[in-house]
Amino acid sequence: MDTIFEYKVTKLEIEILSSCSPNKGIKDKEKYLKYCDTDTINADLYRLFILREELDIAETYMKKIKDIKSISSNNFF
Repeated sequence: MDTIFEYKVTKLEIEILSSCSPNKGIKDKEKYLKYCDTDTINADLYRLFILREELDIAETYMKKIKDIKSISSNNFF
């Protein structure tokens, strides 16, 4: 499964993405994978590509989110 780490996420992008969900630490890929479910990972990918203004790619990840309610409590942009 793709994560933000496969897309050379920058330190600034990590800070911005982490601010969308303060209880979620994104800095370490291993911990990130351990504590995030598939929908959260796809939501983070969506947010990353929105930040990068790559809307077609962002939409691809948005469509992969199965339960939008499970992540809707997070700031979604």
